[in-house]
Amino acid sequence: MADISIVVPFYKVPYDYMHQCLHSILNQTYRNIEVILVDDGSPDDCGEICDEYGRRDQRIVVIHKENGGLSDARNTGIAAVTSEWVTFVDGDDWIELDFCEHFMKRIKKQTDTADIYFYSGFRNYPQKEIIGISHFEDGKRFSSYSEREFLQGKCCTIHLERNGNRKGITISSAWAKMYRISYIRKNKLAFPIVPYDEDSIFYMYALEAAEKVEYVSKAIYHYRFTENSIVNKYRPNALQEQKIYLSELFKFSELYGKSSDFKRLIYMRGMTSMLLMLKQFYYHDMNTMISHERWKAFNSIMKEEPFSSVFQNIRISALGKNAAIKYILLRFKMYGLVEYLRKKNSNV
Repeated sequence: MADISIVVPFYKVPYDYMHQCLHSILNQTYRNIEVILVDDGSPDDCGEICDEYGRRDQRIVVIHKENGGLSDARNTGIAAVTSEWVTFVDGDDWIELDFCEHFMKRIKKQTDTADIYFYSGFRNYPQKEIIGISHFEDGKRFSSYSEREFLQGKCCTIHLERNGNRKGITISSAWAKMYRISYIRKNKLAFPIVPYDEDSIFYMYALEAAEKVEYVSKAIYHYRFTENSIVNKYRPNALQEQKIYLSELFKFSELYGKSSDFKRLIYMRGMTSMLLMLKQFYYHDMNTMISHERWKAFNSIMKEEPFSSVFQNIRISALGKNAAIKYILLRFKMYGLVEYLRKKNSNV
């Protein structure tokens, strides 16, 4: 039996990205792995490419299914796992060749392994690569409930808060992590079927159920940042997506009786939702509305819940300098300027 399963969903992934992803997995220095390729009903040749790789390497399991979205594809992959550990890689990203070897060496030295190990990584732009600055010291454990709740809060705020790590790789992604599969199945953890940011919702529940979580400062994951990536592309349903996402966070908070201070952190994430809506729809270059129409439409949204309560629940003193400037601009309804400054300072 393999020690690690790697689940990789594919749907309309450019072929050069797909090959780079698969080569990084199949050439791992640690060989005892299971590779689960999930063809999520891709209308192109992704499924055929998966089959071709499967014929070449007996470690590969190929699953073809009707298109159901990223969450459904990952859940399908989880159900097929036969190893003790599972990690997720997106089809257009790639991993360092020693990821699995580093992990196995790490846990073999431990007498009490964690349920989740989360790693650092790289942001890969078309013209450059940036290594993420570590969020914590290597080997930091989050074992008590308050420590794991601290991590849950960081999922909402880490890129906005004062002294937050804006240059670190996001800690709420599905990727750059190792999960104990028995722990996932025991707690019936599954990626939710939502239109946006299913990763962080899954991770919130995963942290709630975990007994031990460990941070690994080694950068092992390459996140490809392009104009067509999920966070950058034109999303005409951005408003509905962000409202659904925030409602899931508030539902989680109610389910586990989180404090008002914790809910305040969700409102901070609500500010991120505002910025995403501006970026992905209202002020996106593909939006054909004239400037005043964009302003009027977005201003109308700001009067709706939960957005209308965001400013009352965020303490500006808790924000970093960059986020505080955006907070002020949003509060004074200078929406176009918010997006102008983002584009001016964009890393792409």
